[in-house]
Amino acid sequence: MNIIIIEDEVQTAWDLRHTIERLRPDFVVQAVLDSVESGLDWFSGHEQPDLIFSDIQLGDGMAFDIFNKIILTCPVIFCTAYDEYAILAFRNNGIDYLLKPVDEKLLEESLAKMDMLKKPSAGNYDSSLVYRVIKDIEQNTKNYKSSFLVSYRDKLIPVVVENISFFSIQNELLQLHTKDNKMYLLNYKLDYLEMIVDPKLFYRANRQTLLAYSAIKEVEHYEDRKLLVQLVTKTSEPIIVSKARASDFIKWMEGR
Repeated sequence: MNIIIIEDEVQTAWDLRHTIERLRPDFVVQAVLDSVESGLDWFSGHEQPDLIFSDIQLGDGMAFDIFNKIILTCPVIFCTAYDEYAILAFRNNGIDYLLKPVDEKLLEESLAKMDMLKKPSAGNYDSSLVYRVIKDIEQNTKNYKSSFLVSYRDKLIPVVVENISFFSIQNELLQLHTKDNKMYLLNYKLDYLEMIVDPKLFYRANRQTLLAYSAIKEVEHYEDRKLLVQLVTKTSEPIIVSKARASDFIKWMEGR
């Protein structure tokens, strides 16, 4: 079986590789990649392996930045120091999620799971069950972000969610906008950010905007049954909720 390892910590990558080779001598480690850039370069010139072991946070971004730009056809075992990424990991072909430092026994269990999925009977596996579990986790978890630590010049400033008006994507950068009209950059993807904030407090109005309920001033009917959302703070562009999401948005507002 051909595998690759995506890990930017040299010692961790070395330990993981040798543990895998000891547990599965027939596995061939094709490459050890240490960044989003090297990962994209590798996938552009090689066939996909049979299995990927991947860290999540890399020096130049997140491993999801790689998987979101390719059509991933192989499973992934994620190895990371942060359990907050578990749900997103399973949405990116993850078959298991191991916390660092990786325990050899748990790694063996992950490989055993991989062996099970290779069996012919695995073809009858109902993948919808995974998404039901993910939905249950999302609905029941209480560990939402209560604040964000942002960089401003040479300082780190905590911003509590109660002071956030909205998040937006501008020129591929994620911006945090506060109710006192300040803006800070965040090193997150909006899809991931949507998962770690309380859905009772924030709503994904469109592909570029995640807004706070407490910042909504009023909502107007807009052309073609869309909605125009006015916030208590200034926005560089109008916030439009599509016709398809308008009913869900109204239900979200009524559910406060």
